[in-house]
Amino acid sequence: MRREDEDRFREFAVRQAAPLRRCAYLFCGDWHLAEDLMQTTLIKIYKSWSRVEKRESLQHYARTVLLRTWLDEKRRPFRRSEFGGANVPEVPDPAARARRVRPAHRR
Repeated sequence: MRREDEDRFREFAVRQAAPLRRCAYLFCGDWHLAEDLMQTTLIKIYKSWSRVEKRESLQHYARTVLLRTWLDEKRRPFRRSEFGGANVPEVPDPAARARRVRPAHRR
């Protein structure tokens, strides 16, 4: 990327980072995920900057990329379950529970 293009992208990114992050928070309700979505959106725009910088409404384009990035994130398999695939509670064993309930001094 040429130096002038990179400078224009930096100006755009600095100007749009906070609004994109707030918009991402409205989508997902999590500030950490919103930060990740905003960064991913800016990376995608950076990769195609030479094509998209000439658009009349670059802010609207950025919000569209953000929305599609969020939808892609929601479609990931590990996000589908309530627990994210980790720390799934075990099914309790009734026999083990019965052993814990009995007092030790009774036989």
